[in-house]
Amino acid sequence: MSRVAQKISAFSPQVGHLPIQQRIVNSFLQNRLPHAYLFYGPEGSGKEAFALEVAKLVNCLDDEPVCQMCSACQKISRLQHPDVHYIFPTPATANIKPEEFADALQRKAENPYQSVSFGGKNVFIGIDTIRELKHEAAFKLYEGKRKVYILAEADRMRPEAANALLKLLEEPPPNLMLILTTASIHRILPTIKSRCQLVRFSHLTESEILEIVRRYDPELDDDQLTLLIRLAGYNIRRVFEFLEKDVFPIREAMLEFLRKTVTIQRSQELMAIIEPLVQKKEPDDIRLLLWFMLLWFQDVLYLRTHPKEVAIEKIFHKDLIQNIEKFNDFVPELPVQNVVWLIEDALQQLEDPRNLNPLLILMDLAIKLHSQMKF
Repeated sequence: MSRVAQKISAFSPQVGHLPIQQRIVNSFLQNRLPHAYLFYGPEGSGKEAFALEVAKLVNCLDDEPVCQMCSACQKISRLQHPDVHYIFPTPATANIKPEEFADALQRKAENPYQSVSFGGKNVFIGIDTIRELKHEAAFKLYEGKRKVYILAEADRMRPEAANALLKLLEEPPPNLMLILTTASIHRILPTIKSRCQLVRFSHLTESEILEIVRRYDPELDDDQLTLLIRLAGYNIRRVFEFLEKDVFPIREAMLEFLRKTVTIQRSQELMAIIEPLVQKKEPDDIRLLLWFMLLWFQDVLYLRTHPKEVAIEKIFHKDLIQNIEKFNDFVPELPVQNVVWLIEDALQQLEDPRNLNPLLILMDLAIKLHSQMKF
């Protein structure tokens, strides 16, 4: 086995992204690793878990291959290595208790694919965090071979924090590696991007996600898990969220929303019909309802442009293909791409903290959808 193959085989078998592993291992073996990476790609593509594997690669105590079992690898897995730091957006210090922060780190250590959440609070990476990073980066190594700082969701840095980080990128101390991750690379300062080696991540494949999830719950039914993977849009972070929550009642509410919107004759009657569907639902549930609706219309579009035997292998709501066919037959002239844009716009509105009433967003969407229907 070649040295590259040995090193790649030592990455956690569930981490995926084999071509990226090959590139980074090659750079490592040639002693050409950069001092800063920017991992970018869609949310839930496993960038942070991959960054932890890179931290193990450069700090493993066993030279060849990375063992996953030495004290350094184990400490990194537990987020307890003194030279490896995981930094993530948090609420303002006044709005977070120490135990909340500790719990968030513990959850991440247990499963690096899960999100770190603070109950909907506004989160960011502030200037104080970057100042502390710069201060610690100047210290000598405690026990590792290289200091590694993983900055998750780096696009959430405050402007002053980003500028402070830029100075560190321009003059990094020896033995320092920064790994920034983001799902919104357009929000990263161009000057920061230019000082990092960019690595683009795509979504993990269905088989890769199956392998990862089985590591945490080997008893899951394959068919059910495959459906959840598709409903999550191949976002592994969302897959784990779906495993902790029964999402099918929300999908049923989405279907009822569409039935009412399609069949009602007068848009003035929509409020009385739709309001009961969404009342008492949390904002995250409304967001999920719209997400399922977005996937539904993407499925309709795919079914229109591909043979059924091909579509069944690709559509998201694969258990509802007959329903999708009937819906498409009922509204054959529906401009589906326009509808997709309307739903995407509604999802963006939900992310705006100034929009305090999700019901109004849904009502506006229902009226616009109703107007697109051709009877």
